[in-house]
Amino acid sequence: MALILDHVRQPPLLEGIQDWPRSCSREEWFRINRAIVAGVIADMAEDLDDADLSLVEEHFISAGLL
Repeated sequence: MALILDHVRQPPLLEGIQDWPRSCSREEWFRINRAIVAGVIADMAEDLDDADLSLVEEHFISAGLL
């Protein structure tokens, strides 16, 4: 089985942070973070089978990131 993070893109996670609004509320930051995580999972979905993808989603959900 592949490691969970094998398929994560290599560019820095915070690339483009200068473009984000500086006055975001906590809820807005959570929404932005969830969108980033969902994008990473979508990228991983191309390379993982359904069982591994479910495991990845389960871990992100249990961590409160999705």
